[in-house]
Amino acid sequence: MERFLHAGRFSIASIYAPISFPSLPLIALKSERDDSIPTVAAVGSLKSIDPDRIILTKIILSGYPQRVSKKKATVRYMFHNPEDMRWFKVRTANTSPIEVWTKCGRRGRIKEPIGTHGAMKCVFNGFLQQHDTVCLSLYKRTYPKWPQYWFPLPST
Repeated sequence: MERFLHAGRFSIASIYAPISFPSLPLIALKSERDDSIPTVAAVGSLKSIDPDRIILTKIILSGYPQRVSKKKATVRYMFHNPEDMRWFKVRTANTSPIEVWTKCGRRGRIKEPIGTHGAMKCVFNGFLQQHDTVCLSLYKRTYPKWPQYWFPLPST
């Protein structure tokens, strides 16, 4: 899920392709337009064949403490309505509340919503600082892009 390949750093890609076996050398080609000549984008080798690999995209929601009282804080600007907060507070009867964390290393949970504009009370495992940022990690399963054409069509 990289936006671009970083020079000198390894990346792993998942694709839909014909069956091939590991240690196969690969060259990734990229073309700017449909009628242009492809250029080399990456060089590597096939790591494994795993149809059960799960690709997750991580999204981080952030909010800011409005009022801090030792281990408790009122957090704003993470949600816009109380219904979203209630869903993250207790998702189902069998699961625990979603964990919130701060950039200074504190862990906590959502206690209750406040008002109608998305503010909430949170409880943390230690003293929270006023300048800290409260974050919530969300994960979503994604799939590789399905190619429109397996091979470039010859121009006529």
